[in-house]
Amino acid sequence: MAGEVKIGLVGCGSVSQRGLLPHLVMDDLAGRCRLTAVCDNAPGRAEATAERFGVPQAFADYDRFLAEADVEAVTLATPIGLHFEQAMAAVGVGKHVHLNKAMTVTVHEADLLIEAAGAKGVKLVASPGQMLRPMLQAVRERLEAGAIGRHYFAINGMSFPGHENEGFRQEGDVLTAVDPEWYYKQPGGGPMLDMGVYCLHTLTGILGPAEAVVGVSGIGLPERTFMGKTVQVEADDMTILTMDFGERGFAVVYAGFTAGSDAGRLRLHGSEGTIELADGNVVVGGQNAAEFPPTCAERLPDLVEGAHREVPEAHVYADIIHLVDCVRGDGEPVVSAEHARHVIEIMERGYIAASTGGRQELTTTF
Repeated sequence: MAGEVKIGLVGCGSVSQRGLLPHLVMDDLAGRCRLTAVCDNAPGRAEATAERFGVPQAFADYDRFLAEADVEAVTLATPIGLHFEQAMAAVGVGKHVHLNKAMTVTVHEADLLIEAAGAKGVKLVASPGQMLRPMLQAVRERLEAGAIGRHYFAINGMSFPGHENEGFRQEGDVLTAVDPEWYYKQPGGGPMLDMGVYCLHTLTGILGPAEAVVGVSGIGLPERTFMGKTVQVEADDMTILTMDFGERGFAVVYAGFTAGSDAGRLRLHGSEGTIELADGNVVVGGQNAAEFPPTCAERLPDLVEGAHREVPEAHVYADIIHLVDCVRGDGEPVVSAEHARHVIEIMERGYIAASTGGRQELTTTF
């Protein structure tokens, strides 16, 4: 189809209120896509969201949303543990689906979802679309051009003090009193699925599929407090995974909800030098530095244009628009479910490795 794609947004919590909804109601999307429905099971939140953002339809029940909403595509901004069931239901009634990270919790779920989408002839886009970012494309290009010789190891990670510290979450308003408890529960909680997933998509996007994983993981803060409620932490809140890429070397990813904010800089080490992201530049160090001078590569995907560049969650918006463009032009997503499945296997097997103390071989690819 070449016309306007009607989109329904499911999950009107923090990421949606701060970023996705402001993006999707901008006038510059006219003729390309249109937000026609929202859905959230928190009492009154979908209706309040629709009123605030001028969305025609609002639903508190997901089954009613799928049956009655005037949509061709769905974007899921719900807790990770709900993604599989909700995506399968949407695919089952012929909707194209964008899933926020992580796509699913297990590889088995990912397999079933990919199979179902193929059978229905609908498209899946699974965030995060890290390799849509020009700066990461530039890193990969320099690695492939031999800037650091043979790659030995890479490191990337993220940490965050906890969702209870987010300024957005405030009592007294149905749109901002969004409970973050699920981030600390199973299934679907923990910083690896929430934040480390970015680093895993980055490293596998640059180095290709991993072959095996080992790891350590645990709970550092057993209790959290949000709006006067004590939350018992059940999902590991600090995890470190090491991946074996065979002849392409090793890579380490860390993720934690137990420390100050840290979007760890990506660095690759090789036989002839390093590549790192520093202050918006792709910097090659070592004996080939003169041949590969620092370059300022764009952080946001090219799909993020104009006023969208100033709105939070622009990278997620880019993934949604990537789905829209694939639907309109009948293209195959670069931000693929197969890549997401491989990252999910790394995380799933990584937790097994951490609990058993053994190396876990990986079987998926993309």
